Amino acid sequence: MYDQAAKLRASVKRNALARTIAVASGKGGVGKSNVALNFSLALGKLGKSVLLIDLDLGMGNIEILLGISAKRSFVDMIQNRLRMEEIVETGPDDLDFIAAGAAMDEFFRMDGAGFAHFQQEFERAQQRYDFVILDMGAGLTEESAGFILAADESIIVTTTEPTSMMDAYALIKHIKSMNADLPMNLLVNRAMDRQEGQDTADRMKEVVQTFLHAEILLLGILPEDKQIPKSVKMQEPFINQKDSKAGAIMNQLASDYLKPAEGMTAKGRTSFIGKLKEIWMKGGTPNGKNTRFGR
Repeated sequence: MYDQAAKLRASVKRNALARTIAVASGKGGVGKSNVALNFSLALGKLGKSVLLIDLDLGMGNIEILLGISAKRSFVDMIQNRLRMEEIVETGPDDLDFIAAGAAMDEFFRMDGAGFAHFQQEFERAQQRYDFVILDMGAGLTEESAGFILAADESIIVTTTEPTSMMDAYALIKHIKSMNADLPMNLLVNRAMDRQEGQDTADRMKEVVQTFLHAEILLLGILPEDKQIPKSVKMQEPFINQKDSKAGAIMNQLASDYLKPAEGMTAKGRTSFIGKLKEIWMKGGTPNGKNTRFGR
């Protein structure tokens, strides 16, 4: 029915499960979804197969950033028990993505049968991609915390603004309080120059180390780039804009990221679904409350 179906059927089962990365932010408006999208594309340009899943239910904008109207969504998959190949869309550079859907909270309130279906389909995806990128909603709910904790690692996006940094720290604090060992990466977005971005990263790392006794790694610094607003208006990823400084840096950032990650396999680590089931069994099931941690 779809080109994606042929792609999934033709794919060879991998020896290692896809690495799952949750992209999150303490507040909205920091460019989180744009980072998730362009990071996914950058990994794809380096030969990695990537599935980008928009989990910002009801508020997702991956479709908008790409200028593609998805026929079906993540919510449709759960509600109608659809197969993965029925909801995966293909964007630029053959990037596979799943739209969030218009409903606000159906996925997080799904019953046992719905979760069993999600488990089956996600496990299929993990066998067919190198990376699964989860674009989480801004802020933090008890539900989204479960997904971040179940991921292999997370990318926390902040800008250099004090309010953004405060909200990012609050999110990091909450996640680290539940799993101090979860690998977390920091991406500083919209820095006026490299020094401002580095100063922001240094302050964040120092605060996390001092008060949480934890470590957060700097994934990279993206500059303020006039090409990005233009790319959003044109609904084209900034990584494909020739004059985009942020695009060039994103390509290098993804290349640097892969260097230590190349040797990572599924050996010795629990799958995303396995960890999510464990979290929910311990009482991490949703209560429908949207809690924003920050100032």
